[in-house]
Amino acid sequence: MDFFFNPDSLAVIGASDHYPGEAILNNARLSQIKGSVYAVNPKRDRLGGVPCYPSVEQIPGPLDLALILTPAQAVPGALEACARKGVKGAIIESAGFAEVGEKGMELQERCLAVAQESGMRLWGPNCMGLVDLARRRFFTFMDAKLTHSLGEPGQVGLVVQSGMLSAAFLADLATRRGMSVAKVCSIGNRCDVNECDLLEYLIGDPDCRAIALYLESLKQGRRLSQLAAASAKPLVVLLGGQSKGGARAALSHTASLAGDARLAKSVLEGSGVVLARDFHHMAELANALALLKPPRKKARVAVLTFSGGSGILTCDLLESHGLDLAGLSEKSLAALQEFFPPWMRPGNPVDLYPAMERIGRLPAFERAAEICLDDPAVDVLIFHYSLGVEDRTLDPVRLKEMADRAGKSLLFWCLGVGEAVLEFSLRAQQAGAPVFGELSLAVEALAVAADRWGGVEEAIPASEASPAAAPPADPELVWDERRSKETLAAYGIPVVQEEAVGDAAQAAQAAERLGWPVVLKGALPGVVHKTEQGLVRLGLANLDQVSRAYEELQAAMGGKGQVLAQRQARHEYELIAGFLRDANFGPCLMLGLGGVLAELMPRAAFAAIPLATDAAWDLIDRVGVARLFQGWRGAPPLDRAGLVELLMGLARLAQERPDIAQVDINPVAVEEGKPFALDATIVLESGEKSGAS
Repeated sequence: MDFFFNPDSLAVIGASDHYPGEAILNNARLSQIKGSVYAVNPKRDRLGGVPCYPSVEQIPGPLDLALILTPAQAVPGALEACARKGVKGAIIESAGFAEVGEKGMELQERCLAVAQESGMRLWGPNCMGLVDLARRRFFTFMDAKLTHSLGEPGQVGLVVQSGMLSAAFLADLATRRGMSVAKVCSIGNRCDVNECDLLEYLIGDPDCRAIALYLESLKQGRRLSQLAAASAKPLVVLLGGQSKGGARAALSHTASLAGDARLAKSVLEGSGVVLARDFHHMAELANALALLKPPRKKARVAVLTFSGGSGILTCDLLESHGLDLAGLSEKSLAALQEFFPPWMRPGNPVDLYPAMERIGRLPAFERAAEICLDDPAVDVLIFHYSLGVEDRTLDPVRLKEMADRAGKSLLFWCLGVGEAVLEFSLRAQQAGAPVFGELSLAVEALAVAADRWGGVEEAIPASEASPAAAPPADPELVWDERRSKETLAAYGIPVVQEEAVGDAAQAAQAAERLGWPVVLKGALPGVVHKTEQGLVRLGLANLDQVSRAYEELQAAMGGKGQVLAQRQARHEYELIAGFLRDANFGPCLMLGLGGVLAELMPRAAFAAIPLATDAAWDLIDRVGVARLFQGWRGAPPLDRAGLVELLMGLARLAQERPDIAQVDINPVAVEEGKPFALDATIVLESGEKSGAS
C-alpha cells in the first residue's frame, strides 16, 4: 500500500486544461514526491509546463502510481496500458461505475479483472483520491482553492467512502473549525482497496494518532473489528445507511447495501470502536482522541469561565458523562482569593468575571490557569473563552506547554468573532489543545478521551471506598427498617411478613411460623445500607443456620440493634418507590426500576404531591416499561391497582408528616404481581427529631 502514499513517480491520465483534469494535474504538481509527475493526454504536447504523453507506456522510466480521471468507458483501456507499463497502483477518480447500475458494475468488474491479472492495486473508482497533508501530497481533483486552504496537518487519519463529501468536509474543518487532519482517503466504490487495507496502513502510520472512518457499508466487518481490537490507536466510526431510506441512498450512491446496523454497532463497540452520530461529531471525537490524554479515566476537571451560567452547565455535562469536578485545595482557593473581590469566595467552576473586573480579563485567566495547573487534584483544565472582544488574548501555545510540564490536559470552548476564533483555534490545535464550538461536545470528547487514554485509577483506601467504614447517620433522624415499615403499614402500604426476635430460639420459632427459607437482618439505628455492613443473611434453610446467623448479626451490631426474621420473598423483579422534599417543587413522589433492572435500564419518574389517583396511574406508565408490567416471559402482570394504592399511601404520608424529609422503599418487591415493601428507610428533617411513628 505504501506506493499509494509515497510514490517515486506518478502519471495523471486524463489531464487537461479545464476542470477537473486541470485541478488533478495542478494538485499532483504541488505534491512533494521524489520523482517526476507526468501528464497523459494524446491531444496535447504540454499542460501547465508538464510534457504530455499519449499513453503511460511512452513515459520514460518506471512508474509507481497512476491517477485516472477519464470517462468511465476509457478506464479499462487505461488500466491495461498501466499493467503493461508495470504500474503498481491506480487511483480511479472517474465516476460511472457500480454506483450507476448494472452496466457500471460490469465496467467496474472489467477494471478489477485487469488489475488482478497484473497484480496492480486499484483505489476507487468514484472517489476523490488521497490528500496527505503531513507529506504535502494531493492526489485528487479537489479544487486548488480548497487545497491551499488546508493549512498545517493535524494528527487524524480520515477514511471516507463518499467522494465529494470528503472535499467539502475537509475544507469545512480547516476553514471554519480550525481543525486539520494528517491524511484523507476517499475510497468510493472500493472495488479493490477497502477501508480495512487503509486502516491497517494508517495504524502503522506515525503521522496519525487517531483514525476516523465514514462508511456506508462494511466490506470486511470481521477484519475491521479485529484490526480495531488490536490497534493501539483509537478508531471513530460513522456508519451511514442505517435507516431504510439511508440504505436505499447508499445503494444508489456507492453500490453499498447497509447491513444489520445494530449488529455492526454492537460488534464494533465491543472491539473498542467509538461510534459517531454525524460527520463533525466523528471529526471532533477523533481529534480529541488524537490530542487529549487525560491521566485518569475518571478525570478531575477544573473549569475557568467568564460566565456562571456556562460553568453550571459544564458541571451538569461533566456529571452526565461520569467525570468529576475537581475539589480545589485550600492553597489554590487562597491563591485565587488574592485577586477575587472580598465578597466572592472562589470555587470550581472558577467564575472569573468578578476577578476580571479587578485585574483584567487576560491576567485573571492566566493567573487562574497557573494556580489550577499547579493543584494536584486537577487532571484537566477546561477554558471557556471569548475571542475578538479585545486585542490581547490568551496564548494557547504557552498554556499547552505549562499543561505538559504539569502532566495535565487542557481544552478550550471558544465563542466570539469568527476570524478571531479561527485564528486562535489554528494555534491551539497545532499546539496540541483541541478547541470546540459546542460545550456539550467538548465534555463528551473529554469523556471519550479519558475512557480511552486514562490510566488505572488510584487505589482508594478502604476507609474511603467502603460504605461500611462511613460513620452512621444520626440514629434519631434515620429510622431503622422495623420502625420505618411500621409507619408505612399504618398508611396502608403492604410490607413483607417479619418478626422481631430477641434470641436465637425466638429466631428459630419465627422461621417455623414464616416458612422456610427465611432471612435474618440486623436493624441498626442510623444504618441505611445493611448489605454493605454485613447485616443481611439470606436463604437460611434450617435451625442451625438460623441460630448461627443470629449470633453473627448480634456480634456485628455490638448488641445495639435488633434482629428481624423475614419470609424470603420469591419476587419476579424489584422497583423503588419513595418521596423527597425538593427545594423547588416541594414534596415529590418517585417510582423507578430497582435491582439489576436499574443497572440495565435506569428508569425513574417523578410526580408532585398532592397526587390525584389518575396521576399515580400515569406515574406508573411514565416509568416506560409497559411490557414488563404486563407480564414478561410468562410472569404474572403487575397489580397496577395495588401499586397505585402503595403510591397514594406514600403521598398521604408526605402530606400528613411534614417532619419526614425522605422515604425510600428499596426495594418494592413484586411477587406474583403484588407489590410490597421489602426494605424501607425513613429520614426526618434535620430540625425535627420526632419520636412519632
